[in-house]
Amino acid sequence: MRAGPPAAVPLPAGGPTTWGGGQRRIPAIRWGGGQDVTRYLCAAAYLDRAYAELLIKQVAAEPHLGVGAAPACDVPVVLRHAYAANARRHQRDLLLTPLCVLAVLFFLWAHDAGVTTLVLFLAWITVLAFELSTRYGDHLQSLRPNRFDPAAAPPPRNADIAARLGQISAYAGGNTTVYSGYSPFVGYGAPLDTWSLTFDVTAPGPLGGTPQDFDVTELYDQVATRLGTLALPCLEIEERLFVEGTTVLGDPRFLPDPLGRPVPRVGQDQIDQLKRVPEEGARPYLAVHSTGWGGELVTSLFLRFVRSDSNLCVEAVQTVLFPLDDRYRIIDTLMPRPSLREAAKLMSATLASTPFVLLASPVRAVTGFSPDYWITWRVRRQNKLITSLRRFDYGARWGVRQQAAATRHQRHFQKSDSGLALKMIERRALDALIEFAEARGIDVSELVQRQQLIVNNGIIATGGAQVASNSIASGRQSRISMRLLNKIPLVNTD
Repeated sequence: MRAGPPAAVPLPAGGPTTWGGGQRRIPAIRWGGGQDVTRYLCAAAYLDRAYAELLIKQVAAEPHLGVGAAPACDVPVVLRHAYAANARRHQRDLLLTPLCVLAVLFFLWAHDAGVTTLVLFLAWITVLAFELSTRYGDHLQSLRPNRFDPAAAPPPRNADIAARLGQISAYAGGNTTVYSGYSPFVGYGAPLDTWSLTFDVTAPGPLGGTPQDFDVTELYDQVATRLGTLALPCLEIEERLFVEGTTVLGDPRFLPDPLGRPVPRVGQDQIDQLKRVPEEGARPYLAVHSTGWGGELVTSLFLRFVRSDSNLCVEAVQTVLFPLDDRYRIIDTLMPRPSLREAAKLMSATLASTPFVLLASPVRAVTGFSPDYWITWRVRRQNKLITSLRRFDYGARWGVRQQAAATRHQRHFQKSDSGLALKMIERRALDALIEFAEARGIDVSELVQRQQLIVNNGIIATGGAQVASNSIASGRQSRISMRLLNKIPLVNTD
């Protein structure tokens, strides 16, 4: 029996990854092995209230949705810090609530400006103390590079939260993404470009004869093996299944329990079957990731091969996960004690924000006692949709890592690295495709031309050929010549 490639092979230190052609191994992807991204996202939970609340509402406390990919990030650790950050904010709001009541009473009824000013001053001191303790206390100081320990993250507040975090941790080593919305590659960043090609697998090569038949899974194996020898920093390869979230209800392969989460992993036999017989809502891809800049820059190419009786279709999608927003890197520049300048900046910033924080504190203090109330109400409504209407979108809405990313490269070298990595991966994948076809006596003359066009990203069509939507169509009456553009893929930042 033929054995295919493993689901993912991380790059050994100092050399390229290998695919291990005869055995299927499923090691976890290491994404470079660093912890900086996790540190920064833990800091984001303390620095950005909206981000921390979104983590809890859309990921931690959501019992039905899948979990998007989060390269180089330990999601359960980030979620534990998010719960701790929200608990600290609730404690501050409890202190501010009586001050807010007193300020309103003395200002509107007693008309005592002196007492009102004193109350506002106490509120400002409370907010300032909270910010100082957050930045220069154990919460952010424990996230400094020389002190960060994922195992020391705040413990879950109760058994239910611990159980949910255990479910979420399973997605880190999974091979299935159930997505919502347009792009299936949720969590892997912004799409750069796509291309596709089709060629005739029944056309004989220069030696003549009938081309050999093949199983499309053999092509996946061949391409993965050749890509595994590519010398790129932190190159990692996996086979990942993307499933549309509205199609999983009633399909036990992906959703054993309609009131639970989709499965994080499916068996290799199911993936191979979907390679041979594609489905509209479930499609396997060979994913190739190049991780750099401490795990912050992840450049990916997703490849899919579809075999018909006479043709082979190739689809490729490029994505890049940009580095994190600069505001979350404050933990790398925080001193153990604030300087006079930093203290002055904090004093002025909290002076401006205190009135808004004070007015919002009563509502936040009340809702903080039952933070899951609105989530519980929403889950009940979801359960009704699932059980009564049999309609629900189980797909992940966004990725924990991607939500905190910047919208573009932050350094010229980062942009250059992404472009070069994609060109090298595409070139090696197309080389493997040509070698595979030649070994089976298939004509590769037109495929070689298309390889040059794709790698150099420039097309001139003549002789009646048409090129549209980043696709390259083959035809015996078409002649396509190459134009070198030597450009790196750009991201539309409009």
